[in-house]
Amino acid sequence: MNFLKSPLSIRVSLYLSIGLLYIYFLSVYSPLGVNWLDWHFQRVFNAVEYLRLNGYFASFGFSIWSSCEDCSLNFSDWQKEIYLSVPFFPLSPYILINHFWGKEALLIAGPLFDKTVIIFTGVILAEIGLKIFNSLKKPSIFPDILTGLAIFILFISSPWVYKMFLASWAEIYFLMFMLAGLIFFHSNRNTIGLIFFLLAGIFHFIWAFVASVFYLLILFLPGFLDSEDKNNFFPTAINTNFFKKLLIIVALSFPALVYIGMKIYAGIYLENTMGSSLFFRIGISGNDFHNGGILGALQFLGGNRINTCVNVDYISLAGEGLNLAIFAFNCILSITGMILMSILSIIGMSILLSHSSAARSFFIPLAFSLLVFIMIFQQGLSVHLMGFSYIFAIFFSLGIVSFLNYLSEFISSLVLRIIFISPMILGIIILSTRVSMMTGPNG
Repeated sequence: MNFLKSPLSIRVSLYLSIGLLYIYFLSVYSPLGVNWLDWHFQRVFNAVEYLRLNGYFASFGFSIWSSCEDCSLNFSDWQKEIYLSVPFFPLSPYILINHFWGKEALLIAGPLFDKTVIIFTGVILAEIGLKIFNSLKKPSIFPDILTGLAIFILFISSPWVYKMFLASWAEIYFLMFMLAGLIFFHSNRNTIGLIFFLLAGIFHFIWAFVASVFYLLILFLPGFLDSEDKNNFFPTAINTNFFKKLLIIVALSFPALVYIGMKIYAGIYLENTMGSSLFFRIGISGNDFHNGGILGALQFLGGNRINTCVNVDYISLAGEGLNLAIFAFNCILSITGMILMSILSIIGMSILLSHSSAARSFFIPLAFSLLVFIMIFQQGLSVHLMGFSYIFAIFFSLGIVSFLNYLSEFISSLVLRIIFISPMILGIIILSTRVSMMTGPNG
């Protein structure tokens, strides 16, 4: 039983070992492997190489976003097609790799860097979750090592994380910095917390800005409504300090203001630039055949689109005739099962949030941000399941553990709890892996 009460060093060692073993397993058995897809590598390389050749501020901090191979990257060929939806900040790790070591190094080190960020995020999440479960009035009835490992492996094995192995988005950096910042704020190390919040905004200004809107509303809305609601959604260490609350809002929103200024300035001097409008991403531009409404935005709950199961280009590998029908049927069952698990995780997360003020201060801002993306950017989520849905992986892993923790309260014996809950968690991991392996060649 001393092992089950293991110290942080042992837990982290196990997280890393299991994470690396799982990634190795996927590299061997998953049809798409675990490295960047070809089109994603080409797009990232073109973006960073364009900046290297033409100057990192030649296009006011913006670059191209194309997967063309062996195409000219001269400024004169692209000056009317600069992609204004993303500044160069989220590309900075790949810019450095390409600048100092070149294309071949980017092909190897880029995916490795992404996986490091994702695994580190899983470690942070597991430790946050462990502390939250132990802080409940009815603490987790499982040993620390099992609770932490369950959270970590459910996160790292989820299909939303797998898609980031294949074609990463800036969400991986935002989530890591946001969670790290929250940890430092809760540890009363506010300066470092602000730095991490600022980094979260630099790497993904939209998510950070939406989170800042949540904090802004929580700070001022109760006064306008003459409400007596307890304001316990800020980190505990600064919950009574108005000035520090304002600093959080500024740190998260400032990068968005800088980006908007850059985009306006670039738009004045560059013609015919690329990038989707706000109304197009919402799905009300008048030409919105990609918009699936709220249900379209919620497709990510299945880990993959249902049309993956009937995409002939992909499932032709399964055979023809009867084998094709069997594959499609079981594929639909797998995605439907993933939807059910996602719903259970939302129920479990609701239980956790209702019983823990610490959980609310950590995850309500992120939950609000995800809700805004789902409800507002309906066409964006209908089109892009892979990136925006990455944030859901934290709610999935914590929610499943919370739900199973709640169910196990009805089992009096600790031994029986572990015996019965373990295969349930293993079954969900297998389901997640199965859905991940059905991911198509475009992610």
